[in-house]
Amino acid sequence: MKVLMLNGSPNIEGNIHFLLSCIADILNKNAVDTQIINVQEALLSAKVPFCVCCSNPCNKSCYEGTFLEETLEKMAEADCIVFGSPVYFGSMSGQLKCLFDKTRVLRGKKALIGKLGCAVVCGASKFGGQETTIRAIHDAMLVDGMTIIGASSQEIGAGHLGVSAVRPAKDDENAISRAELLAHRILEELR
Repeated sequence: MKVLMLNGSPNIEGNIHFLLSCIADILNKNAVDTQIINVQEALLSAKVPFCVCCSNPCNKSCYEGTFLEETLEKMAEADCIVFGSPVYFGSMSGQLKCLFDKTRVLRGKKALIGKLGCAVVCGASKFGGQETTIRAIHDAMLVDGMTIIGASSQEIGAGHLGVSAVRPAKDDENAISRAELLAHRILEELR
């Protein structure tokens, strides 16, 4: 089983990375292969980091042979994808949005249809746009045909739309417990 975690934050070792690592630790202890990829690094490997819809269908000319192509291939191979983003103006980061735009080639192949997906977000304040950011990520996942799971578990109990943190995430006990809950839900779905 493979779970790919996409860190859509420009802060490579920041709050989102911390929360994704919490989830990865639990999954790894349960024999699930995990990988955290920094989205910004993948995008910057391409000739053009954002989609300009230069061909239809996508011919990959702007990122063929790059880390972005490798990342998209890993998305297609994963059993579950965890998308992480800080809250920027009540929505996902530009980096994560650009990645979703680049998934046109995967949509053309129907590679993400039915694949499990979930969201992890962190904002600067308690009511800092976390839910609208999760919804924006959910909307993008739905466009790609993914199956959304939230932070609820048969084993532990009902939860939320995803993991919603207030920075600094390492001090947000509720977010850490939601990350653990989401990890258990992923395990339940992958079994």
